Amino acid sequence: MNILDKIAARKKEEVEMLKEEVPVETLQMLPHFKRKCFSLKENLKNSKTGIISEFKRRSPSHPEINLGADVAEVTKAYEAAGASGISVLTDEDFFGGSLDDLAVARETVQLPLLRKDFIIDEYQLYEAKAMGADVILLIAALLKPKQIE
Repeated sequence: MNILDKIAARKKEEVEMLKEEVPVETLQMLPHFKRKCFSLKENLKNSKTGIISEFKRRSPSHPEINLGADVAEVTKAYEAAGASGISVLTDEDFFGGSLDDLAVARETVQLPLLRKDFIIDEYQLYEAKAMGADVILLIAALLKPKQIE
């Protein structure tokens, strides 16, 4: 089993637990769910830099990147430096991120936010929208063509 297989297996367990704890109907009532998304495409087209910055605490290959980083401080600096958008790692087990990091970033900046996680279930789309993401990352190797559609 490679690292992607391990992450996918853990993510399936995590999503099943979350579905029971926080139903989609609850996510749909959160304030950001109704918010109009910022367009990453438009920001990239109109950007001088074309940079999508990333907020990442750690990774399986680098266990200590920015463990204690303040998401508001970092994302505000990315915005001030001219980033077109910000990718926020939300996987907790392997990358030390959280949906709270995404929510704090949303309260801090007026840029498109990309939820970077291992999206394997439609439920996670609702989570992303409810927590302030404008776009998501899909890893095709984890999904069947029908799921990608």
